[in-house]
Amino acid sequence: MRFVPIAALIAAAASILASSPAGAQESASVAGVCADCHSGVGDRQLGALQHADDVSCLSCHHLGFSNDPAVTEARREAACVACHSDGEVRVVAATHAGLADTAPSCTDCHSVHADPGAASARDAISARCEGCHDAAEHVMHAGVDVGAPVCADCHTSHVDGGAGPTPAPPDMTGACAVCHEASHPNHAPAMQSGDFACTACHTPLGPPRDGAASETVAQCLVCHADTHASHAAVADGNAPTCLDCHDFRLDAPTDASATSARCASCHVDAAIGFSGGGHAAGLAADPNPDLPTCLTCHTSHVEPGADRSQLRLAATVRCIECHSRELLVDEYGLPAVTESYEDDFHGATARFMWNHPEAGEDLPPIMVCSDCHGAHEVGWGEERVLADVCRGCHEESDDYLAGAWLGHGDIGPRNQPLIFLVRLFYYLLIPFMLGGLFLTIVFHLKTERRHGARVMSTPGVKRLVARLQRKPVPREETVTRFSVTDRWEHVGSALTFILLVVTGLPQTRPDLPVANSIIALLGGIGTTRLIHRIIGFTFVALMIAHVSRGIFRAIRGHRLPVMVPHRKDFEDIVQSFRHYLFGAERPRFGKFDFGEKFEYWGLFLGGVVMSTTGIILVFPELVTQFLPGVVVAATRVMHGLEATFAVMVVILWHTWGVALRPEVFPLDTSIFTGRMRVSQLKREHPEEYRRLFPEESVTDSAQATDGGPPPVTRAEDGLAKA
Repeated sequence: MRFVPIAALIAAAASILASSPAGAQESASVAGVCADCHSGVGDRQLGALQHADDVSCLSCHHLGFSNDPAVTEARREAACVACHSDGEVRVVAATHAGLADTAPSCTDCHSVHADPGAASARDAISARCEGCHDAAEHVMHAGVDVGAPVCADCHTSHVDGGAGPTPAPPDMTGACAVCHEASHPNHAPAMQSGDFACTACHTPLGPPRDGAASETVAQCLVCHADTHASHAAVADGNAPTCLDCHDFRLDAPTDASATSARCASCHVDAAIGFSGGGHAAGLAADPNPDLPTCLTCHTSHVEPGADRSQLRLAATVRCIECHSRELLVDEYGLPAVTESYEDDFHGATARFMWNHPEAGEDLPPIMVCSDCHGAHEVGWGEERVLADVCRGCHEESDDYLAGAWLGHGDIGPRNQPLIFLVRLFYYLLIPFMLGGLFLTIVFHLKTERRHGARVMSTPGVKRLVARLQRKPVPREETVTRFSVTDRWEHVGSALTFILLVVTGLPQTRPDLPVANSIIALLGGIGTTRLIHRIIGFTFVALMIAHVSRGIFRAIRGHRLPVMVPHRKDFEDIVQSFRHYLFGAERPRFGKFDFGEKFEYWGLFLGGVVMSTTGIILVFPELVTQFLPGVVVAATRVMHGLEATFAVMVVILWHTWGVALRPEVFPLDTSIFTGRMRVSQLKREHPEEYRRLFPEESVTDSAQATDGGPPPVTRAEDGLAKA
């Protein structure tokens, strides 16, 4: 009964061996003949044969009645190599070339007769691998029941013999990411680019490399070389590692409370102090999120020998940030440190030092929050403690100097009355004076406009237009207005004033970007203060020279200096109001009118105040040997407000007097040339004109009031009459 199919099989095989054109179709016939007997036998389901169109049963099986396994296996390998030898897929024997008897063959991993499914195939391959390789080596996934990786997920046999069975780290990382896609999100870009691999921290055969702290830190520092652990110098083996503070799986720091607990395991004294201070609830079992923890002020990512001053500054900035939030201040009844400490000398310095760390290490010492309130056992320091803190820097001072610190309370008539009075004085003086000057300017402009003054009709504009059009300008007689010494004094005072403003006012506003830009341009707050003080002493020297010169001239001339006010100046003030309000005759001024004298004495007295207060601020230890410390605090307030007042007066009044006034617009150049036109002198200073030209009549002073006489051009050669 079985001879017929065997005969048919032999005939079909002969047709194939003859390589007839119909051989490919007849291979299916051979398979069909085999299927008559080998159908439904376990996994040999011919209907699932993946190679049905390319090979037949005889490609792998011997035709005879003897099915020697060795012969059959050799035929199978030859059949596989016949098609899979193009280099794209390397045969398994390449990786196991040194194994003669136990080397796996193609069919050990691949099923030919049926497709058992991907999962079953993966498991079957791993089972074959475990026949030679001890699976206990791979303990990393030993406890994973569902979805655990198998050998084929990480290893492949289809590689060149010299490549080895283990793939490169990027390939391994890709295999890991199939299951661990959500792990290490911060490292994902580096993993995708191949710069970072799972095997950098995980052993291929075991758990993460957390057995030795040094090995863990070394792996982190491969990429994070610029991050230095502040505990690296701890040699007792108890130093924290990266994994003590960072959740390695999520690439995130651990809970702040947990990290602080790790800190407390070594820093026992600091932890005890913290637990007894005002911030203790920040590390309680149920922590208050509004309160700081260890990580609020400390960081492990600094050099072991990092400058402690930077840590003090960082902690102080954190204090200011919390104690200046309105919600926290209201909820806990905290003092508003923004209006006390940060506006103080030390607080402003701290903010500038924090804003400009590039200024270098040569920075002024300052009092920070922890000096008075403690670093860990945060609380309120006693007054005697404050005096000790002051003496830490001001070694030659006594307890009086502590009074220069006003505390965090509000300034009022009952609390710090001296400071309150100084502020009240300037808060009333500044608007009163500026308002009066502004009204004077308005009345003056209104009067001049009523008399026909126009911007393009002023003598200065006419001369400027003539020069631009290259037309001849009438040469007018001039008189000496300022001596060479006067002009150089003006240049010196102007330059020092501008430099003092540029280097001084920004020191009071660390919150303004423009102030920080100026401080940075000058090299930091320390350098800025040094420049400011040098210029300040230069200004004092100029004032002393000016006063000495004035006293010498007064003694030599047996008369008071011309800038000293006298009775006529007050009469001129009254006459000016009558002139502006009721159209009365314009006052007849001498060499300098009351406005110019006001500006002069304002600058002089302001300079005296600024010089005196500045010297007190430079030498607070010396001053507090005789005066209470609150004088230093009041001096600082006065110094800043006086500077603000001086700048406002110069911007408003001096700019008006030398540039915007119709009589001199666009600029009064007499302070630079030392000369004044006789026509201008006759109009603005008729009494001085009569003194210089007694032979001339000044009966046309009324005409000067109504617009002034035409330009005087008596001296054709331009010579001035002294």
